[in-house]
Amino acid sequence: MRLFRRGGVWTGRRPPLPDEARELLGLAVDDRVLAWSSLVGAGWAVATPAGLRAVLPTGTRLDRSWTDVDHVAWDRDSGMLAVWWIGRPHPVPLELAGESFLPEVVHERVRSSVVTSADAAVPGGRSVRVALRKAADGTLLTQAAPTPGVRMTDPDVAAAVERARARLRDDAGLPPGV
Repeated sequence: MRLFRRGGVWTGRRPPLPDEARELLGLAVDDRVLAWSSLVGAGWAVATPAGLRAVLPTGTRLDRSWTDVDHVAWDRDSGMLAVWWIGRPHPVPLELAGESFLPEVVHERVRSSVVTSADAAVPGGRSVRVALRKAADGTLLTQAAPTPGVRMTDPDVAAAVERARARLRDDAGLPPGV
């Protein structure tokens, strides 16, 4: 990371997101950017208070809420930030083209969106992770992320997940709901 000198003191502050990236990502001038990185092979990724935005080298655009992210993994050696979405088995790889605070910010934002979670045992010896999450606007929602092989349409699975959702909402002092 390039360090800048301000008043004789070295800081870790990065320059602002380049205008070309802001335009490509569809960010307004006043949209707050928490961290950003250019991507290997072209493209950009930014963390905003609302979520993760990216334009991948393939031209694919992402604009997802933090509550859409199941988990992330960062490999410093390769510069690869892998992002798994809720309900998707494969990650979206973001190969960062330099040092950035993006991995730390993404991890912190995803983690802070989880209010509480629990694993619900379902028939067949498997489980479903049920979480109460907080969106950027303060809205609370529950999510269910099954392990491989779990059929969420199975009535016994659906009942176990609903009991876990109700328990999480009750533990948080919330009325029953979605």
